[in-house]
Formats: sequence, C-alpha cells, structure tokens
Amino acid sequence: MSSMPAGDYNRYLAAIKAANDAADKEALRQIQKQLIAEYGASNDDVDYLIRQFRYNI
Repeated sequence: MSSMPAGDYNRYLAAIKAANDAADKEALRQIQKQLIAEYGASNDDVDYLIRQFRYNI
C-alpha cells in the first residue's frame, strides 16, 4: 500500500494533537474513520497515527 503524502500526515497529526488536548473523543473517532476510509487499516502511517491517540475510543 502506498505511503500517505506528507501533507496529509502532518494535517492528521495536528488534528490528533488538537483533539487530544481538548479531550475530544468524538473528534478522534472521526479522524480514525477518515484515516481508515482513505488509506486503509493496514497502512503503517495510519497505524502510527492511531497509536498517537491519548484516549481509547
């Protein structure tokens, strides 16, 4: 599977950090859904980004 473009990766990481800081579990759920829909659950970048979630969703 192809790698995620750096711009997308950085946008998702920034969104995850903001959601973590705000303790916004719903935002994290939406981010996870978008990541998997766009890049697939087996993508290494998706896996790493999801592991950055501070909260279990």
